[in-house]
Amino acid sequence: MHVHVATILLVIFPYGSYIILQDMTTFVSPEKKSETSFPENYTFTTMFNLSFENGEDEFSAAMIRHREKNRHGKMNTYRVSDSYSKFQVNDSLSCWEDSKFKGTFEANCNVVKKYPIGDSGPYLQELGLARDFFDFSNPRIPVIVTAASSNHFLEVQALMQNVHSVVFPKYKNVKFIFYDIGLSVNETEMVKKHCRCEYRLFPFDKYPEHLKILKGYTFKPLIAQIVLNEYGFVMWTDASVRFRTGELDSLFQMAMKDGVKIITGGLGVGYRTDPGTLRFLGEDPCLFADKNEIQATFFLIYRTRFTIETIMRPWVSCALTSGCMYFPGSQERISCVNQKGLGFCHRFDQSIMSIILWRLYHADFGRILIPGTFFDVQRDHTARYFESLE
Repeated sequence: MHVHVATILLVIFPYGSYIILQDMTTFVSPEKKSETSFPENYTFTTMFNLSFENGEDEFSAAMIRHREKNRHGKMNTYRVSDSYSKFQVNDSLSCWEDSKFKGTFEANCNVVKKYPIGDSGPYLQELGLARDFFDFSNPRIPVIVTAASSNHFLEVQALMQNVHSVVFPKYKNVKFIFYDIGLSVNETEMVKKHCRCEYRLFPFDKYPEHLKILKGYTFKPLIAQIVLNEYGFVMWTDASVRFRTGELDSLFQMAMKDGVKIITGGLGVGYRTDPGTLRFLGEDPCLFADKNEIQATFFLIYRTRFTIETIMRPWVSCALTSGCMYFPGSQERISCVNQKGLGFCHRFDQSIMSIILWRLYHADFGRILIPGTFFDVQRDHTARYFESLE
């Protein structure tokens, strides 16, 4: 398949080679031997030769996405994949055998530390992500943190009922923080009255405009880091989490030892992450094609130099940068039903956390998983708990 390009310029960046394309108009299908319009937002995820107009040079390229404007509203920019990678738009992924993580744990830590910080620079100091000292005094019991808007108000009441009845009897002094990301006035008053928690209104106006788009899920890394910076140990629970037991000491000890504990979900981070996000980070989708997606539904983070520099800083930086975790129109890509091909859908906070942690722990991923004996995820399970307390 040959793509005809009116103008092409090769630019080298630290995280890979990029080509800037303008006036991309048509492509020729070798099967049909006919000229076809190049549709807007069409994604090629198969190997083909990208030709200069004069025909003198060709590049093996992958994942060329055409948009009227790129994620930052500027000239279209596309990454030329590493020479060993190829992938196809169908159910069967085709990658070269050496498309796998390489190097030591330390080397992969350095890869993550070099992910672009994008637009996050002005916020990192306040968030505790640009520190030059790491002398921490962290608690042994994490702060429980959750957030909800009106569409999850009944669900978060069920979570609070569960925390009150299962966790509070064991940990009488545990701190519980609720972030309001879009409740009504009446709902806010009910939370303040009955949650037995610290109520906080998330300060959307302090951060880039795209954080206000809740379906971009960029608020979650920010909330987790704000609380981690204050207290040093965070246990995030979505409104759908239900604790099976209040005996959580062993879970807390595992989190303190490893720095992070998470749960996994659907198969195929490469399938469930937009190609542009991987290009932004300088990562190859083939490395993540067969890796289970992490669910950001329930996780624990313990503050250390390692978790700040190699987990939270890249995760939060991506959340703050339009074009990384969130990009215009990405909220329409959240469904992964009948997923086909790399980059079929996009999972926002989960996609980025998955990329970071698979890069770091690909050799021993099981060590950071939370055993299912501690919790259940019960989506759409609701309760009118506050009414029962009136």
